[in-house]
Amino acid sequence: MSEVELEMSTRAYCKMMMHSARYPSSSINGLLLSKASSLSSGSKQIQYLDCIPLFHINTGLAPMVEVALAQVESELEGTGLVIAGFYHAHDNLRDTHVDPFSQKIADKIAENQPGTLLVTVDSKRLSLNIDCPGLILHQHDAMGKWKSRDKNSLRLEHDSITLACASALIHKKIYRDLVDFDIHLDDISLDYLNVELNMEIDSCL
Repeated sequence: MSEVELEMSTRAYCKMMMHSARYPSSSINGLLLSKASSLSSGSKQIQYLDCIPLFHINTGLAPMVEVALAQVESELEGTGLVIAGFYHAHDNLRDTHVDPFSQKIADKIAENQPGTLLVTVDSKRLSLNIDCPGLILHQHDAMGKWKSRDKNSLRLEHDSITLACASALIHKKIYRDLVDFDIHLDDISLDYLNVELNMEIDSCL
């Protein structure tokens, strides 16, 4: 049986890269969102349409993750989107292993969502000129095991244009405007859904 195709939107990819760029000396993590309809059995392609940056401070605190997951699920009600993956990056640029805490969160998401994707951002690839996606992929399979996916099995929505867009946003330091759930907890008036930032990303296409 052939593996399902994976595609990441420019919006989701750019926000992941900006989260990593904003906190280069911190471990970061967040959620990937897909349409519920693209995750049904028999679907040939899963599209990751958006991401929600979660933490750069409370990365290892389980209660905070529970709060974040509950709040994001509440926000997604009625949108047709569901949590379909988890991304993380380490504070050490050379570190690309999946740490136990990230694994635990991904396992929790996979309990509700078959085919959950676990993405490790290879921060060494982050620069003002991003020339490859720099993502290490694991996917939860039908047998309940995490399986490594080839880096080429994930296509970026607009290929090299997506990379150029991410590079431009980092070059312009737009990542300073990104709000993750940690910042939202400090000031709940700040939008961790990053609606304005989404518009900025969409305008660069």
